[in-house]
Amino acid sequence: MSIELMDEHEQGERVRAWLRENGASIVTGIALGIAAIAGWQWWQSHRMQRALEASTQFAALSQALESSDRDLVERLAGVLVKDHADSPYAALAALAWASQQVEGGELQGAAATLEQARALKLEPELAQRIDTRLARIHTANGQAEKALALLEGSKQASALEARGDALLALGRAQEAAEAYREAHKALDATLTQRRVLELKLADLGIVDNDGEQG
Repeated sequence: MSIELMDEHEQGERVRAWLRENGASIVTGIALGIAAIAGWQWWQSHRMQRALEASTQFAALSQALESSDRDLVERLAGVLVKDHADSPYAALAALAWASQQVEGGELQGAAATLEQARALKLEPELAQRIDTRLARIHTANGQAEKALALLEGSKQASALEARGDALLALGRAQEAAEAYREAHKALDATLTQRRVLELKLADLGIVDNDGEQG
């Protein structure tokens, strides 16, 4: 047998020996890879299904709001907060239900709803909306100090206005005026909220947009 053939034979034997030693681990690795891909696809499908469920339930809640079906709003909001806590729809549902409670004069209940919502996984904008809404309720409940604690450091116009309301409730009119002025500057001139702030400033004796005392 030629040296070339012997070399090929030896190489073949080495390959077969290597496969005998490592074949099982290769098969296991392939199986694990396939399982990982299948698991990822299942997880993606599961997430999409969950998102669709949350979206469908929130659409039903929106219809319930339009038809003034308060009981259905409460039930759907509860389901979304409980079963879809990682979805933005849960926070939006809590805000919707809290608004219904405020309209019904249930300020303590609305505060409890929003406190529960604060424990959800929230994006910054939603977290700020919830804190601002809760701060307004605290102020209406005679708990303006709690409202100020929630609004500390926020520069959003709605939060600044709520801060002004809390300060005014505490008799700190000058600080309230400063908060209203900051909120006013942060808003587009065409927004209705800007006109509301101008009226609040006028009530404090500030007659123009620059904050000069009347």
